[in-house]
Amino acid sequence: DFAEQFRAEFYDPNEWADIFAASGAKYVVLTSKHHEGYTMWPSQYSFNWNAMDVGPKRDLLGDLANAIRSRTNITFGLYHSMYEWFHPLYLEDKKNGFKTQLFPNMKTLPELKEIVETYKPSVIWSDGDWG
Repeated sequence: DFAEQFRAEFYDPNEWADIFAASGAKYVVLTSKHHEGYTMWPSQYSFNWNAMDVGPKRDLLGDLANAIRSRTNITFGLYHSMYEWFHPLYLEDKKNGFKTQLFPNMKTLPELKEIVETYKPSVIWSDGDWG
């Protein structure tokens, strides 16, 4: 378990925003959550498996969103995994041949609503069709 060791001590969103702007970037897409389920924001749906509760103790997503918006004219977007390989609800749906929809209804959709309403990304890159 590396999450406790993740500190993000060199993460400076203002510096990132300045570098992105200086490079001529038109948009930035941050990974909000990958397939293991650890979120870069304090999600109420992450069961304390997020950057606020474990590791850096800060809202890494919010910090970058604020820096991009306050320092640049760059479009802010988010990558968001639709799956979590080890989440009990996902595993239950998988066991049921995905005839149940526990994971999308109780985790994925509420989480997407949360990041859209809280961080207002212009782009959402959803990763979830492996078939």
